[in-house]
Amino acid sequence: MSLTLISEAWEALRQHIQLADKSDAADSLVNLLIDHGYDVDEIKENFRGDKDIANALVYFSEQEEYEEDWEDEETSDDDEW
Repeated sequence: MSLTLISEAWEALRQHIQLADKSDAADSLVNLLIDHGYDVDEIKENFRGDKDIANALVYFSEQEEYEEDWEDEETSDDDEW
């Protein structure tokens, strides 16, 4: 499925999502897209101007950096043993 179609579907459906739930919905969508192999830059390009998706991408990037740092620390700990 193309990101263009997915972004059009998001645009059509997001107006029916309560304001308090839009952030969680955007997070879920971004995680789903990432899990299915879409690149962060592709998502940014296709959802350009959508604040909720942009915030979800920032959160995703921060989580990814945290996980990489955690993995690096685990590797360092393993080397000490």
